[in-house]
Amino acid sequence: MYQNHNQNHNLKLKMALLSTCLVSASLNAVTGLVPEMAEAFPDVSLSTVELIATVPSLFQMVGVLGGQPVAKKLGYKGTMLLALLFCAAGGVIPVFLPLFPVIFITRCFFGTGCGLLMSSLLTLTVHFFDGRTRSTMIGLNGGISGLGSAFATFVAGMLLVFGWNVSFSVYFLGFAVMALVLLFVPKVDKSEMNTVSVQKTSKAALPVGLWGLGILMFVSVMLATVYVIKASTLITDYGYGTAREGSVSLTLLSLGSFLAGLTYGRIRARLAGQTLTLAFAICAAGCLLGGFANGLLAVWVGAFLLGYGYLIFMPFLQEQASRSYGAFGETATNLVLVFQSIGAFVTPWLGTLFGMISGDLKIQFLMTAGCFAALTVGALLRMRGSTEI
Repeated sequence: MYQNHNQNHNLKLKMALLSTCLVSASLNAVTGLVPEMAEAFPDVSLSTVELIATVPSLFQMVGVLGGQPVAKKLGYKGTMLLALLFCAAGGVIPVFLPLFPVIFITRCFFGTGCGLLMSSLLTLTVHFFDGRTRSTMIGLNGGISGLGSAFATFVAGMLLVFGWNVSFSVYFLGFAVMALVLLFVPKVDKSEMNTVSVQKTSKAALPVGLWGLGILMFVSVMLATVYVIKASTLITDYGYGTAREGSVSLTLLSLGSFLAGLTYGRIRARLAGQTLTLAFAICAAGCLLGGFANGLLAVWVGAFLLGYGYLIFMPFLQEQASRSYGAFGETATNLVLVFQSIGAFVTPWLGTLFGMISGDLKIQFLMTAGCFAALTVGALLRMRGSTEI
């Protein structure tokens, strides 16, 4: 693996890489526009309009899977610039062409760009940094994403007064980030990566442990996303507040993620493999608060805890893939990223399954908490006497 000690202290490089998180985190910034778009396109069914919010997650997988072949031709810096172009152009085109077919296609491009960005960012982070610096950077990736998500959603909401299509202007940020990457990220070709190790193992079957990490990421993200998509409904259905208070819960979830990103490096260094146990326990506690909530405060605190736990287990599993299966190169990290995207995409179906068991949202939150509790016990038993997965 390429390591450069001087790069660990390159503040401009760190800022440029971390700034890309602001773009990928803005994926769901326009989700709140669905009601306005449904009114603007009365001939389009609501379920089809809602695809504006979910289809980018599906195309993220396309971007992640296409990351390696694109990097082979363009290099990793070129791939990152292409990804940002997809995000920026795909994001702002609806400002000027507010037509549903155009919006749908550009959202597909945006999701593909996010997938390319996720893949190249994680690869370059592993490439440029090592040790605790790498752990800190991976944690900050998630933390900045949480902050960026909250900021982008807020700005898109403020721009709504000028028209729902104007809210897409938030994606002009992508062009500014492109300038930072162009100026401060060194050119790195695929041939400069850990070529020898990857060539030796490229034809080997992926180990069971790596698949296990991917499946664990899939289950964990799917469970966490339940809180994300149902918190606002819980607040409004039980009379704790309006949709405005529901949006506050998502902001608090993002702030919890931001704080987790800031502290991940220290937690990882202190707890090693037991970091995962802590993350799952915090997520379980957040879902329990939602399940036993009798007012707004409990839902808000639960959202904050869920966001914190989420951005502890996610970077941990990403880093674990690169640490334990680095000989497989980007294949290891990309596999985990693909399972991450799938987990977020299929969450509505998990919600449907929970709804078949009980129509009570509080019961569904408690079921989610029970699943996280089981993961907590599993992580505790798996890590006893070990420092790695």
